[in-house]
Amino acid sequence: MKIGRIAGVGFKVNPFFLVLGIIYSYLGLFWEVVIIFSAVLIHEIAHIIMGLIMGIKIAQIELLPFGGQAQIEELTGLEPEKEIYVALAGPIISITMAGICYFFYGYPAGNYLDIFIKVNFLLGVFNLLPALPLDGGRILRAVLSRVIGYKKATRRMALVGKGMSVVVFGYGIYLTFTQFSGANLIIIGVFFFWAANREGLFMEYAFMRFLINKKNELSKNGLLSCKQVVSRPETRIKNILDLTKPNHYILVVVLDDNHRVINVYGEAQLIECLLEKGPQATLADC
Repeated sequence: MKIGRIAGVGFKVNPFFLVLGIIYSYLGLFWEVVIIFSAVLIHEIAHIIMGLIMGIKIAQIELLPFGGQAQIEELTGLEPEKEIYVALAGPIISITMAGICYFFYGYPAGNYLDIFIKVNFLLGVFNLLPALPLDGGRILRAVLSRVIGYKKATRRMALVGKGMSVVVFGYGIYLTFTQFSGANLIIIGVFFFWAANREGLFMEYAFMRFLINKKNELSKNGLLSCKQVVSRPETRIKNILDLTKPNHYILVVVLDDNHRVINVYGEAQLIECLLEKGPQATLADC
């Protein structure tokens, strides 16, 4: 459900999160729901402000119990430093707010203020875990993308996210059977797995946007550093593009059986051929 726009960025609440909030409110936890929602909203506004500072356009943010997922118009994978700064902004503001309230008002300071401190501290720390779709996962993906490429880094961080969600869900089940207090962790585990899985499903789409944006970046700036790859004509284009990393351009030298140069292709040509011929396209199709 869309709830409005802030600084030109659209906000919507995940339907399951909304239903969950209504149920908890009905159970007499209305103000707790308001505090959680406010903490998540402030956390995401911090991402927006940092994005504006870094010149990154964010189209929309979907609010989830542990944060949000942003739809970024310009993929930050081209400039990993930007993704790191934007991702860090949310946890920093959450932990800072918890710290300010703790040191100025003490702990315990009052029922709702105590909840505000706990929620912001846990939101900030939890989001620093190195798994997608959490902010820590985006930070680690930005670092790994320089080494193993954007696509592989996204796949691995999404896989780690699924693994962590299973751990959270399992611990929630354990607490439910031993202390009858694990319902919240079970819910977060389910949301976490769903969000991590969605990151994996959207990976191909995001990767193609990453490649096309790099092509536009070359057209805009006029230059990018280059990485040369030697390949055979029957090699699939998608396998070559999987090697792409931020801030450099792939140049493919195609050799025949006698190791003579048949042709040389730039990354832009590979992208156009892949889009035209489909995922099974080889260098020979170019």
